[in-house]
Amino acid sequence: MSYIKVTFRTIAKMLCSALPVEGEDLGEHVNNTVDTIQQLSTEAKNALKSAYVFSRKVPRQEREDLFQELALALLKARTKDEKLAYAIARCDWINWWKKYKIRQHYSLDSVIEDEEGNPTTMAELLIGEVDFERKIDGKIDAETIWRKLDNFPNIKRLVTLRLLGQTLNHQERNTLNYWVKTSGYQLLLK
Repeated sequence: MSYIKVTFRTIAKMLCSALPVEGEDLGEHVNNTVDTIQQLSTEAKNALKSAYVFSRKVPRQEREDLFQELALALLKARTKDEKLAYAIARCDWINWWKKYKIRQHYSLDSVIEDEEGNPTTMAELLIGEVDFERKIDGKIDAETIWRKLDNFPNIKRLVTLRLLGQTLNHQERNTLNYWVKTSGYQLLLK
């Protein structure tokens, strides 16, 4: 295993790598960042160094997030002891790996097989499942409301007429509207 010496310059390069600049402008930003880092407290410098070391030991796409998590945890710890900062970062890094190994990483663009063995994307499958669940929930809610209408036989008759597409006369429409305004909330109670 190769040992990389952690300097404020390497940390500054990592911090500036996301900037939309190149060439001499990038070098200038790196130099400014190095100057800023050197002016930080001992606690902050230790936090950046330890966070940098352990953020390099994770997959590339996770590095920035872990660097931020570790740096924040170490800044909260406020330790001037470099060895203690390293130990804290190492413990958090180990915990991060435990969580990382447990969770599975899927992309919505991942191609998987549906129940019939046809290739589909995770997004399409997820949308189908959510749509199915929404329909089932809607059906359950409708059945529950319909059963509650048994307590109001005159209103249930009017609702049935409307569901069949029939128009209500003026008195029936007023009766239904008045009931909805004054007592309709009862259908939503458990």
